[in-house]
Amino acid sequence: MLYVSSTLMWSYPVEAAILIARQYGFAGMEVWAEHVWFHKSNPREIQQAAKRVGMKLTLHAASWDLNLCSLNSGIRKQSVEEIKRSLALAGEIGAKSVTIHPGRLTLTHKNREWHEAVLIESLNELAQEAVRLGRVLSIEHIEPLPKELIVTPGDLNRLRAALNYPTAATLDIAHVPLTCSLPQFLGELEGVDKIHVSDATATKLHVPLGTGEIDLPTIWPLLLAEEKPLVVEGFDDARNLSQLKQNLLFLQQGHSVSFG
Repeated sequence: MLYVSSTLMWSYPVEAAILIARQYGFAGMEVWAEHVWFHKSNPREIQQAAKRVGMKLTLHAASWDLNLCSLNSGIRKQSVEEIKRSLALAGEIGAKSVTIHPGRLTLTHKNREWHEAVLIESLNELAQEAVRLGRVLSIEHIEPLPKELIVTPGDLNRLRAALNYPTAATLDIAHVPLTCSLPQFLGELEGVDKIHVSDATATKLHVPLGTGEIDLPTIWPLLLAEEKPLVVEGFDDARNLSQLKQNLLFLQQGHSVSFG
């Protein structure tokens, strides 16, 4: 089932982006919390727009400028609060699953054990809140940058196993290094409830499908077989939706059996 990230229509309020996405044939949308807040959208109008056109919704929690295990306690606490605010927003718009980014090191390779312990503490607080609100907290692995903690299937599997409350995992194919086997990564990652799809090059992530170096012909049938929401990702603030249309070219060339 094909979803699209609201950030591919950043210039439009989310309630308008939902209608645009439905016109292009998408069955669902992953709404980014920052997108809602940037346009000062009314969550009730988002929920009503989705119901009117039969659009399913997930939510991507606030992630920009946040760090759940920052050495700075003020940043850490505010990061937790912003994701709690995102969980509340998910309830208001009718989104069940909420993707979050895990924390990262403040100093490269320094105090790793401390950061990991604090990350578990923050995530336990958020996972408990998700359970209370009837949401699913879905943790995403990140590309292997020097300060990132959660980059491999093993990293994310161990993190989720250390928590006291149930969570899910979000697979992002653009976050998997081009030198790694995507089928193996997919097979090893446990508890996946949604998959973010975009292309990537050696120097840039989240480019339109078919314009990068990911072996999409090999991985695409495996992704479809998972029968999970496939969320087409990217960021585009142009009114003409050029990147969204580039993704559609790939999707309409026999790479997807159905949008619905």
